[in-house]
Amino acid sequence: MHITDVLLLVVKSEGEDGLCGRTLLQKKVYFLSVLLNEPYGFSAHYYGPYSSYVAGNLESLVNCSFLDEKTEAFATASADRSLFGEVRRHTYTLTNDGHEVWNGIAKDPDFAEWKAELDKINAQPISNDFNKLSIAAKVHYIINWRKKGTIAEVKQVAKEYHWDVTEQDIESVLDFLTALGLVATDKS
Repeated sequence: MHITDVLLLVVKSEGEDGLCGRTLLQKKVYFLSVLLNEPYGFSAHYYGPYSSYVAGNLESLVNCSFLDEKTEAFATASADRSLFGEVRRHTYTLTNDGHEVWNGIAKDPDFAEWKAELDKINAQPISNDFNKLSIAAKVHYIINWRKKGTIAEVKQVAKEYHWDVTEQDIESVLDFLTALGLVATDKS
């Protein structure tokens, strides 16, 4: 499926309240791209794997009025900021035109496969926690691209990327990665 169709699928899957957060959206698309072997240009970034291609297409969907983007400012007190120090949260919902496009996407022959994989992601307890999903994406990125697999190796490579990932963080996302069939269960 085209990336714009994938983005609409991910946003639509969140229901009427929409998808809260660019980081969450990037990580869900990252895992979809991995599961369906679709290269969307993800590379190491501060919050884990990030794709400017995904971000650009998201912006295009907003500019074409297929997605509505609401921006909410967090309070300036550091206690009220997200874990990444972000000062804004973006929420995306389908517009009326977006719903019309969505109806066409649902007829795509690849739609069922993409939706099934997204459903597997969304069925996991951490799927709506942008921080945990970011950690899971970082761990998977290291294991997949750097071919490093033990917790100690993942921690070392994470340090090279300047990602603050603890042993507890890694262990907290292993069930998610295992459920998606992306890692073996050996925690050594």
